[in-house]
Amino acid sequence: MIALRIDFLAGRFHANPWDRGTNEGEVEWPPSPWRMLRAISAGWYRTGGADREILLRVLDALAEPPRYILPRATAGHSRHYVPLGGFKNGKPEKTLMLDSFLALERNHESAATAFVVWSRVELAVDERSLLESACTAISYLGRAESWCEVSVVDTVGAENDAVICDLASRSESEGPTVRRLAAGSTLRGSGLLRSLSETIGEMRKSKRLVPPGTSWVEYRLPADFLLVREQRIAREGEADAFGPLLLRFALERTASNVLPPIELAVSIAEVTRKAVMRRYSDLHGGTATTRLAGKDAGGTAKREGHDHPYYLPVDSEGNGRIDRIDVWFPRWCSHREYRAVTSVGKIYDGFLFDGEYAITFLGAIEPPRSRVWQCATPVVLERFPKVRGSNGNRRIVDAPEEQLRAMAARRLNEPCDVALWAPAETISRRGEHGVRLDAFRRARKGERPTHPVVGATLTFEREVEGPIALGSLAHFGLGRFEPTDCT
Repeated sequence: MIALRIDFLAGRFHANPWDRGTNEGEVEWPPSPWRMLRAISAGWYRTGGADREILLRVLDALAEPPRYILPRATAGHSRHYVPLGGFKNGKPEKTLMLDSFLALERNHESAATAFVVWSRVELAVDERSLLESACTAISYLGRAESWCEVSVVDTVGAENDAVICDLASRSESEGPTVRRLAAGSTLRGSGLLRSLSETIGEMRKSKRLVPPGTSWVEYRLPADFLLVREQRIAREGEADAFGPLLLRFALERTASNVLPPIELAVSIAEVTRKAVMRRYSDLHGGTATTRLAGKDAGGTAKREGHDHPYYLPVDSEGNGRIDRIDVWFPRWCSHREYRAVTSVGKIYDGFLFDGEYAITFLGAIEPPRSRVWQCATPVVLERFPKVRGSNGNRRIVDAPEEQLRAMAARRLNEPCDVALWAPAETISRRGEHGVRLDAFRRARKGERPTHPVVGATLTFEREVEGPIALGSLAHFGLGRFEPTDCT
């Protein structure tokens, strides 16, 4: 292995990519392999240009694109209005120039340090001596403002908190890619040195955009590239951290009220959702995530994906009162979302229940499994059943059984038999008459009930994992099914 250590003395890097204009605001980070070879050849010229054959061997060895270990960096720029020496409309004529740069992370005692690593390269003693001599003559990398010191080393710094950039073909990480200029596979020897020595003016005079014999290579960047530490921490908090997750809470009455009836499941779920979104804003600032809100970036309610949480009020005692709330993330949950949900301490609504209820997080639980599931709250159908045809060709379209089978197939990807309940059948309640299906609140606050409700029992060919919540108000507690052996 051979590596170059680059200490950026001012903590900044200024360099314009080969394929970008000066005022585009782009910075070539990591520095291209071609830039590194040009810096080495320029340093050799400054030391007198002796031992040309040894230099050619060094350049050939380092022509393979290297790996980079870079300090953390953030992008910035300054604007300069440069005089052109003439006048326009009676005023001195000027043009805008952007000075784009990267501010590199460093401590108070040392410069920002980067490493350029050729893992499979070994140099002879005379080759290494020439490379060291050339590197001592490199005083900047990129533009002249990028003051640096370059040295040849055999070991590199710790990679724990560094940015690792390697060829996309050699990298197993995920992240964006950028293209960088490098020596082509056939460009070696005197041709390589000649191409490296060509000036920008000579290249433009030849009507070429890149030096002869070069090619583009792709480097893989980390997902948090050019983010400051606080931004990286924020992104980690917002990234998907947990898979499907079922969180359980206890709902506790206060001295001034009783537990709400199960018929108000939609209202309790809606109040809980608002409390979670408010808690997220209190903890992290800004608005809640689109997943917690159940809306896309444009503010429209999600119709596809259903990755937003389900708020499922539960009557675990069978006495008709809500004493538990399950919050189910069916796909993913971030650290921030988890923290917002689990730190809710109360739900409040002055109109529905004239006060507040304490809510206590009990922990994540294992999802239930069963072959047979029955309604614990009625299912709000997505469409009205319709009769089509006439005389002997009359048929029912969007029948309740058909809709329930389709809903279950979308949710579980498993076929099931649907036993539709009779209209007079009720949600069971221990020691008392059951709760009628039409007694449940069937609309969110400010909305009117539209579609009918039904009760049913679902039987699958094999055990399936819950929770199961179906219908147009499934995210608000209706259409919740329980295993038949659930107590």
